[in-house]
Amino acid sequence: MPHRQAEPGQAPTVLCSWTKVLVLALRDHGCDADALVAGAGLSLDQLAAPDARLPLAATTDLWREGVRAVGDESLGLWVPRYSSQTTFHALGYAFMASSTLLEALRRVARFNVMVSDAARVELHCDDRSVTMSWYPLAPELGPALEAMEAILSLILRSCRKIKGRDFAPEAVELMRGACRDEQPFLEFFRAPVAFGAPRYSMRFERATLEQALEWGNEDLARSNDRVVEDYLQRLELGSVATRLRGLLVRELPGGAQGHEHYARALGMSGRSLQRKLSAEGTSFNQLLNDTRLELARAYLGQEPRQSLTEIAFLLGFADTSSFSRAFHRWTGVSPGAYAS
Repeated sequence: MPHRQAEPGQAPTVLCSWTKVLVLALRDHGCDADALVAGAGLSLDQLAAPDARLPLAATTDLWREGVRAVGDESLGLWVPRYSSQTTFHALGYAFMASSTLLEALRRVARFNVMVSDAARVELHCDDRSVTMSWYPLAPELGPALEAMEAILSLILRSCRKIKGRDFAPEAVELMRGACRDEQPFLEFFRAPVAFGAPRYSMRFERATLEQALEWGNEDLARSNDRVVEDYLQRLELGSVATRLRGLLVRELPGGAQGHEHYARALGMSGRSLQRKLSAEGTSFNQLLNDTRLELARAYLGQEPRQSLTEIAFLLGFADTSSFSRAFHRWTGVSPGAYAS
């Protein structure tokens, strides 16, 4: 789902708690982290508020100075060891409570803007594989190579917490050019790594990502989704599509409304809503269908599963037959066949 990136003239930002992880790692490795923070134009007071936003340019300087201080170009691979479940707000809990790793990665893609609005994220799925890709909007300004590698490292570490230490992608792409020692990267990812790529990406086997997770809890995951959506809406960081999706999730059990209703709730006209959604590569009807399909898959995957009548109501359909026809149109199978 598309997200609004930083507007022209608006400097991109980074979630403060992510930068704090870097500071903790530098301190633990004997660096004068306080001096490095000050040298990057930041203050310790700024780092004290976990939900605050920091300028991307300053955090990029801090990462680059951190590499020099530690003398390790693989810094990004091990910094995430200092992160915690709360580093990325409620997203960390939503990730760990997802019903499958594919759903977890979908959440990362959807809420990437919460971490930083400096890169576009795409999740491409085909019959055999799933590729998650990051495209920095202005690589010359940041993020630092190590900052992006840390994101990939954190996601992979989180997947390994769920699936086990042997979990690995099929292939990895990094924008870093030739490095002094490729071995740490090969050993960490346990997969072929292409350096000097035009993007950052990890490719996974789809069948593995779609396996049900023993401790998955979609109710808990969706509850944390709403916390993230509220955070983005308060800061107006999320795209119009993200904000509209949050409204749909909350209001669909009361019945689907026309786009004018949601436009008023977002403080704009219906025409303005349609125009903004079009600029983000989507439309009201597409977003409504995508949201309903995502929720339907989650409801159908729950154990014990709710009845089709209950699911139809939760998705704002007038009756079960309307839901069944829509689901077949979206997926090519009936809700019952999908859940079996």
